[in-house]
Amino acid sequence: MTTPPPDWTSLRLYLTALELGSIAKAAEHCGIANSAAAKRIQVLEAEARVGLIERHARGIIATAAGEVFARHARGLMDLARRLEEDMDAFAAGGAGSVRLLATASSIGGHDLAERLAAFARLYPRIVVDLRELTSAPILQELIEGRGDIGIVTTNARVPAGLEARPWREDRLLAIVSRDHPLAGRTALRFSEVLEHPLVDVLEIGALSLLLTEAAQDLGRKPDYRYRVTSMDAARRLVAAGLAVNVMPDRMIVPYLDRFGVLGIAIDEPWALRRLRLVARAADALPGPARILVDHLMECSSADQDVNFQA
Repeated sequence: MTTPPPDWTSLRLYLTALELGSIAKAAEHCGIANSAAAKRIQVLEAEARVGLIERHARGIIATAAGEVFARHARGLMDLARRLEEDMDAFAAGGAGSVRLLATASSIGGHDLAERLAAFARLYPRIVVDLRELTSAPILQELIEGRGDIGIVTTNARVPAGLEARPWREDRLLAIVSRDHPLAGRTALRFSEVLEHPLVDVLEIGALSLLLTEAAQDLGRKPDYRYRVTSMDAARRLVAAGLAVNVMPDRMIVPYLDRFGVLGIAIDEPWALRRLRLVARAADALPGPARILVDHLMECSSADQDVNFQA
C-alpha cells in the first residue's frame, strides 16, 4: 500500500506541535483553527497507520513512530526550504547552492578555505553554505538530508547510503613550551603525555573525546588542569609552561615561532588522522554538490610534511 505524501502545512503543524508540546499552541502559531489543526493531525496518523502523538496532562509528546516521522518530516521541510532557496538563486541569476559541513580542524588546519575561494572564482553563481560541526553530527545531518557534503575526521564506518573519499591527513602533536621537560624529544608515546597537566580546548571538543578514549585504553584519565574556549588561549598557557596541549599539526605549526612552543609527534596509530570527504553517491547529489565534490577532490592527497620543531 502506498501512503500519500502529507501536505506541507500538516507537516509544519505536526513539528510545531511537538516543539511546543501542544496542538492548540501549534494551531495558533501556524494561524490555523484549533479544530482544523486537530483534524490535520488525525489525518496524518490515519495515513501513517500508526499513532504519532501521546497526550498527557502537560501536553503532547511523540510516540516512537512519531519520532521517526518527525525526523523524516524535518528532512522534507529542509528539502522544501532548499528547493525555495535554489529557485530564488536561479531567479536572481544564480545556479543553486551546496550545504557543506566540516570539522574545525578541516577548516582551520587545511586548505579548505583556499579551495572554497578558488571554487567561488570558478563558479560565482553557486553559493556554498558552510557550517562547522563535529564528525558525528555531520554524518547524522547528511543521512537526514540536512547537508550535501561533509568533511570528517573520524575513522568510523560511514552509515549506509553515504560514500567516503580520502581527502587529507594530519598528525596529532603534543605542544609544549621550549623549556618543558619533554622539549628535547622528537616523538612521544601518549602515556608520556599523560604524565603532565593538559589544557582542554572546547573549540575542538571532539578531540578531547578521542584523547579521553585513548587514555581509558591505557587505564588512565587525562589531567585537564585548564579548560579554555579558544586555541589561542591554549597556546598561551602552553607557552607559559603551565600545561601540554594536543593539537593537529596543521592548526599549530604556523604559530610555533610566534608563541615560542614546540610540536612533538605523538607516536600512536590513532594520532595519524585521515580526513574524509563524505557524501551520497554522485548520481544522488544535486548538480552543484557534484561540482564541488570534484573540485575538492582535485587535490586530495595528503599535505606535504611540516617541520614540527620550529
